[in-house]
Amino acid sequence: MIARRAMFAGLVLLTAAACLRAEGAATTQATFYVSPAGSDENPGTEARPFKTIERARGAVRAAGARMTGDLVVVLRGGLFRLEQPLQFEPRDSGKSGHRVIYRNYPGERPVLSGGRPVAGWKEEQAGRWKAPAPVENFRQLYVGGVRAVRARGGPLPGAQRAGEDAYKTTAVEMAAWTHPEDVELVYHVTWTHTRCKVKSITREGTHAVIAMLQPYFTFARTKEGVQVDRPAYVENALELLDEPGEWYLDRRARAVYYRPRPGEDMTRTEVIAPALERLMEVRGTPAEPVRDIHFVGLVFSHATWLRPGERGLVDVQANFELDPDKLLKRSGTVTTVHNEHLKSPSNIVCRAARGVRFEGCTFAHLGSGGVDLECGSRDNAIVCCQFSDISGTAIQVGDVLKDDHHPDDPRFVVSNNRIADNYIHDCAVEYNGGVGIFVGYTDGTVVAHNEICNLPYTGVSIGWGWGEEDAGGGATNYFQPFRYDKPTPARRNSCEFNHIHHVMLTLNDGGAVYTLSNQPGTVVRGNHIHDNKGGPGGIYLDEGSGFIEVTGNVVYNVPRPMNYNNKAQDRQATCNEHDNFFGARPGQADFPQRAADEAGLEPAYRHLLKKP
Repeated sequence: MIARRAMFAGLVLLTAAACLRAEGAATTQATFYVSPAGSDENPGTEARPFKTIERARGAVRAAGARMTGDLVVVLRGGLFRLEQPLQFEPRDSGKSGHRVIYRNYPGERPVLSGGRPVAGWKEEQAGRWKAPAPVENFRQLYVGGVRAVRARGGPLPGAQRAGEDAYKTTAVEMAAWTHPEDVELVYHVTWTHTRCKVKSITREGTHAVIAMLQPYFTFARTKEGVQVDRPAYVENALELLDEPGEWYLDRRARAVYYRPRPGEDMTRTEVIAPALERLMEVRGTPAEPVRDIHFVGLVFSHATWLRPGERGLVDVQANFELDPDKLLKRSGTVTTVHNEHLKSPSNIVCRAARGVRFEGCTFAHLGSGGVDLECGSRDNAIVCCQFSDISGTAIQVGDVLKDDHHPDDPRFVVSNNRIADNYIHDCAVEYNGGVGIFVGYTDGTVVAHNEICNLPYTGVSIGWGWGEEDAGGGATNYFQPFRYDKPTPARRNSCEFNHIHHVMLTLNDGGAVYTLSNQPGTVVRGNHIHDNKGGPGGIYLDEGSGFIEVTGNVVYNVPRPMNYNNKAQDRQATCNEHDNFFGARPGQADFPQRAADEAGLEPAYRHLLKKP
């Protein structure tokens, strides 16, 4: 029988009260109130609040035809269950220099949830409970505020490849599993974490033959970089549901199974299944962006992402996947033309947003990434927020497509966004290839004073393309069907004064700060980096990295504090590494304590690190 491995992830939702900025002497035109106990027939006053955020948004639209001051929507504490993604369009923008602000009532915590309660639990057999599924499909389950573990086992016993499409295993009992087409084989391979779907399982003598879903298994075996061999573990079968804290969804019977942890009473414990793949969209266009909306002191929770359940997730790097419509074969492997890989999407997306701000918000219990800023988003800020228990990458700024590396319209460039004083921890818990903060082809992105820890892979990843999209192309051994003669927009990015520690806990070939391709004017400065297990683990200038300054960083207890893999085209000579502190440890006479203390959350935001 397959051995098993479990993982539990805790979650702390911290109050955002101390993050919130004083609004100064800003004039308020109107204030509307919303409460889960309200009614959309009410006038939206504090005494008689609306019930839904959508109703308040409608009131803002009506009042915002001619703005003479800020329009404020105050959300009372409690659960706002979203029936569909909350959408903000250009007509929802602040105007005439004024803002639209959606914020929490002082001292209260409004939760914007895409989840549905799972009720009606009954003990089906000793130690295993069953309940009707409230939605047809989902990939996460939260029991008593804690992410449960999808039923899983260990490696395939006696695994061997059977041709191009299958495995053989001595675990012959797998041929009798109820829904083999739901099973996923999962692989940790250097810097990637890949999931491949099973198509069928049949018996062949004393073995089970596991046929894999194509073409995605072929992608995983032949993609450029590193390829899968034998899986690290098996996931998502009722027959693997054998330990407390595990769950399984039978989609055909629309039933959820769960084995309670010690002390859990399934007749009383809150259980939530995510129903939405997107919680919120701020969606403009480069020609007509959404402007000046602030979200303050809100909690975003309970969303899923279904694509991995349909075809798996063949991780190229940082949870980007091959694009089946843009495949390029070279040197016996397959990649995507000009590295225009497909981004794993986030549950909150800002597209062509200008002056949008998330402040003092919590992003937790999310089934994909946290927040995307993309497609011409400029001058936005994510400040004093907490990101935890997120399946993938916490924050993604920019993308890696044609409109990102060589846009025909400069309005598509993602620029001048600030990610500062956030606490990012325990993310990429389901898709381990994710990172804390991903920055694609962007101009002027600032990543500053964040604390980033407890991640399976890289802390901050900046740039893309391995130099191939730079002017003149990358290393000569990388074939592309054509080369660009203009540089990408990647420039003037900064990663400074962050505290990045205990990352690279599962995978390898990454670091606290990782870069790719030319980025003139980019600086990696004053970061405090330590205790990262996987190599190189420190500051990593990978292929094509050029015109980057590395200075004032404190790095210790990592396999290699500074790593260069950008020697092609003499790119290393374009980078300026100086005045760093590599190897000195706390307690030693030469340890730069002041430099270490200045990194991480600034004093006004350090309450985020306190346990409740």
